[in-house]
Amino acid sequence: MSNRIVLGVDGGATKTLCLALDRDRRVLGEGRAGASNRNSVGDDAARANLAAAITGALGEAGRTAEDVDAICVGMAGVDRPAERAAVAVWLAELLPDALAEIENDALIALAGANDGALFGVVVVSGTGMIVYGVNRAGERRRAGGWGALIDLHGSGYAMGVAALRAMARAADGIDPPTLLTGAVLRHLQLTGVDQLIPWVYADLTWARFAELAPVVVMCAGRGDTAAQSIVNQTAHGLAEAAAPVVRGLGLSDEPFPLVLAGGNLAAGPVHLRLTEQIRLAWPQADVIAAGPPALGAALRASYLRQARQLRL
Repeated sequence: MSNRIVLGVDGGATKTLCLALDRDRRVLGEGRAGASNRNSVGDDAARANLAAAITGALGEAGRTAEDVDAICVGMAGVDRPAERAAVAVWLAELLPDALAEIENDALIALAGANDGALFGVVVVSGTGMIVYGVNRAGERRRAGGWGALIDLHGSGYAMGVAALRAMARAADGIDPPTLLTGAVLRHLQLTGVDQLIPWVYADLTWARFAELAPVVVMCAGRGDTAAQSIVNQTAHGLAEAAAPVVRGLGLSDEPFPLVLAGGNLAAGPVHLRLTEQIRLAWPQADVIAAGPPALGAALRASYLRQARQLRL
């Protein structure tokens, strides 16, 4: 029994990370591979990368598939039954004896902040954005997560596009000059605003625009009005998306954990502004910073194992 482990997987659009935990929740092994977001790379590549990450974690932990009690996989693009069923088939082939759970990648951040349990609300702002919540009855609600081109505010993509728009308006004389102009040009290694057009339209990949979000944060910290407006707009957009989730789950008048996850919600002005708005709207909420997503998934797998053992 001492060889028994659980696995947690964070399957993203750029990489896949799998962690192996023992019964004392110590990390025994780690496996890394390329993207396993089905919407980004397709089923064949996603399955291969998921398998590679799992195999890597098992190898580093000195365990085999037969030693795995449970696995939790968090990834985007698994909210519909058919999507979850496809990933479930992959896991059944890789780990035929393991209890498996497949969750939206936002929920593994929530699990990580709750010792593996799913309760509360998580707000995620990275390249994209999403708000996801679960109440004590197990009911779920979400807002956002429509993709960078549809979600209006709250994502790194939206912050990057807003920065470019502010630069264009300043260049046209519509708005005053902004520190964003020089900072973004230096970041992109461009020599003039006129070079923005070929840079923008050469590749419309969302992540390219989201990479400008830290530049916005830096300029906001230096007092730039345009950058501060983008930061405030981002925080407002996230709080606006959280409101129907909190309300719809009946959490408005009871204590609940509210987890902040994603690169844009690390310590900094977006985190600060959003936290201020959360405390005004829901003073009973316990605002928590998310831990590593793969660890959250592994804690969820550990929670599932314990719950199954209690039922037996």
